[in-house]
Amino acid sequence: MRSFSAHNCAPITHSDYRQGRHLRFDLNKLITISEPENLDGCSLPELREIRDHYQNLENGLSYARRIVQGRLDTVTVELDRRTQGVMDNDVLERLPDALAAHSRGPGLPRPVRDVEPPEWADEIVLELDEILTPSELGQLTALPAERLTQAALGISELEKSVSKLRHEMHDRIDRVQDELIGRYQSGASVDDLLR
Repeated sequence: MRSFSAHNCAPITHSDYRQGRHLRFDLNKLITISEPENLDGCSLPELREIRDHYQNLENGLSYARRIVQGRLDTVTVELDRRTQGVMDNDVLERLPDALAAHSRGPGLPRPVRDVEPPEWADEIVLELDEILTPSELGQLTALPAERLTQAALGISELEKSVSKLRHEMHDRIDRVQDELIGRYQSGASVDDLLR
């Protein structure tokens, strides 16, 4: 797996994202399990293994998306402050409202899991740090409006990319889960399905 270092990568700009050079992270390299086209031939343990593998990947993507969304919310709060002409420079005071705005997405909620994020999720966070460095994040009120806007656009594109991958994982998980439910409806033991 490729690792990224801030000192050997040029900062990523919004135009990089527009030209499709975003999200160097490749989910397909992490899918180490072969899901057959037709799940009918899989045993219950195989179905659970596939589902659990996908769920672990989704957990990492969820973690990364929350970090990306939090950074986007933070930048947006500062841009809104400037647009509204508020003189208060304390970003920290405005963060709770901004972060609460995206605490729950549309659709049915997925169960919250208390899991340690996988190491590969940090690769996505490193890409985020290239769009808006931690040093810039610490001094948002001093950054020029153009730089903030550029960062917001880049972070927004990254968030869309990560969200798209999450939705793909949800579709895969749902497909396997539907097969497991179908097995239950056709007479499989509930204990076998829940293991």
